Amino acid sequence: MNESLPDSANLYVLGLLTADEQAAFEHELRANPALQREVHDLQEAALVLAQSAPQVPPPPDLRGKLLAAFEALPEAAAESPATPALVPFPLPAEPHRNGPPPGSSAKLLHFIPWAAAAAMAVLFYQNRETISKARQETSAAQAETAGAAAREKQILEAVHVSEAARIQSEATLTEVRDRLAKAETSLASLGKERETLLAELTLLRNDSRLDKTRIAVLGSLLKNQPKAVAVSLWRQESQDGLLVVENMPALPPGRDYQLWVIDPNLKTPVSAGVFKVDAAGRVRVEFNPVRNVQSAYKFAVTVEKEGGVMEPTMDQMVVIGG
Repeated sequence: MNESLPDSANLYVLGLLTADEQAAFEHELRANPALQREVHDLQEAALVLAQSAPQVPPPPDLRGKLLAAFEALPEAAAESPATPALVPFPLPAEPHRNGPPPGSSAKLLHFIPWAAAAAMAVLFYQNRETISKARQETSAAQAETAGAAAREKQILEAVHVSEAARIQSEATLTEVRDRLAKAETSLASLGKERETLLAELTLLRNDSRLDKTRIAVLGSLLKNQPKAVAVSLWRQESQDGLLVVENMPALPPGRDYQLWVIDPNLKTPVSAGVFKVDAAGRVRVEFNPVRNVQSAYKFAVTVEKEGGVMEPTMDQMVVIGG
């Protein structure tokens, strides 16, 4: 920017440029955005200064000067009965470009606007710096507000994530509690089944014929039903027995469980009848082998076609014991 433009801008805002200077300055102003901002700032500062400037009283000797000027009028004009002519006060001469001539008080008055312009220019620069500082502070405050808003948004997002995690944790905890309750119920059911078997054994042991009775516990061979169990009571003398079953899976239509008595003196196991279980996998059935058994070494249960077979299907054995 031309170094003389800031000074010209001050004079332009104060209206102190000549017509030619003003035209040249406005030509430059239309093509110079930086100069436009400079003039805008100075105009704002001039408005603030005009609103804040105190009222200045007239000089104390102004009244005396006016009276002295009146007394200096010709006496004829003062004594004439006709309407006195209006005598204009002498106007100050056009201000000299290089300052007032020495000793001329009238021309000195023309120097006052220039002095005021210089003082106002200083004030304009000071006020411009204040306005610039205020704008910077406003920008900083806006940036800080935006940062605070961003931090608040991040905090809200973190709260939402934490709330979602809490809800998920509560759902998982509820699911674990449900599973635990089901496991406890299943354990209680197994406990009752165990008590039932023990009671059956107690009854059998209290039988008067117990001394002639052989008791065998048959364990599960099923991978999907490892808790299947059966207890067999065998009376060799009478060639009959009692079978108590727990946790055996129900069979589809057309299939039966078949009990076998294994005698080491015979080539093949001896069938002792077929049976089914109820919905809970339980049954209590008395049995008799289809032929006499010299020594009941073991007992086994297989899955066969409905009605039974003559020889066991060994790969369909579910429980065995002796």
